[in-house]
Amino acid sequence: MNNEIAKISVVVPVYNSSKVLYELQAQIEKAFTELSLVYQLILVDDYSQDDSWDIIKDIKSKNKANIVAVRMAKNFGQHNAIFCGLHYCTGDIIITMDDDLQNPPSEIKHLLQRYKETNADVVYGTSSSYSKPIARRVASRSFKTVTKLSSKAIGEGSSFRLLKKDMVAKLVKHTQYFVFVDELISWYSSNVEFTEVKHERSQLKKSRYDSSKLFNLFYELAISYNTTPLKMITYLGFTSSLVSFLFGVYFIARKFFFHVRLGYTSIIVSIMFSAGLILLSIGVIGETLRRMYNIMNTQPQYSVGEVLE
Repeated sequence: MNNEIAKISVVVPVYNSSKVLYELQAQIEKAFTELSLVYQLILVDDYSQDDSWDIIKDIKSKNKANIVAVRMAKNFGQHNAIFCGLHYCTGDIIITMDDDLQNPPSEIKHLLQRYKETNADVVYGTSSSYSKPIARRVASRSFKTVTKLSSKAIGEGSSFRLLKKDMVAKLVKHTQYFVFVDELISWYSSNVEFTEVKHERSQLKKSRYDSSKLFNLFYELAISYNTTPLKMITYLGFTSSLVSFLFGVYFIARKFFFHVRLGYTSIIVSIMFSAGLILLSIGVIGETLRRMYNIMNTQPQYSVGEVLE
């Protein structure tokens, strides 16, 4: 494997993880020692509210050669933190993983083995058994299913992934403010593979994603990466207009051929037809404004407060 990969970069977004950071670094060090591979570790502190940044600086002071420590200027979210870390990678292969040790660093060997077998652009480490509370598992599974249906994102992906250097070079050129890594991956490549890995219970008591944050993430994904909501409004408006038109024809026919009084029915039909046209117009205008906004929006994905290289 040394002949194929000279160096591997590992990107870890960190948020309120002070209790596990020393263990995380120790396990990563052990994993790469066993693999006899040179590695670079990028720890991106997403503006933690505990002493995570102080611990990251301490880890950096003891491992100056292969640690990059980045402190975000404010909390931008997990995917933006990963995106930030990708800019500092110098390895031939990049690994992204969470900070809670749910995926032990020792499982990196499975990602590398699958990559060696397939030469895929991306390899996801997935598990059929998750050591999570039932409510959390249901929420996570629902989120993956819905995002898979509503966008191009890889619904069975995970944050434990291997990326080729060429793939990362494409990702970091992306300029949209809201970043969802799996969506970007599905945009740039279909050469994606999966491999089974061990999934442990998180060593952090509280997940970074509660129900409200999961909902907000889904909302941002739905609005930022696809036009499904706007298309639904357009289709709704078209359907409403069509139904109203057919009702109108029906009642007009009754009026002329059967001499039935229209009364308030004609008013209702008119209102329904007008409402349908309004929804249709809003959908078309919204579609146009969205496309213009995506082109014009140059707001950066993150802001870095401090970097130790």
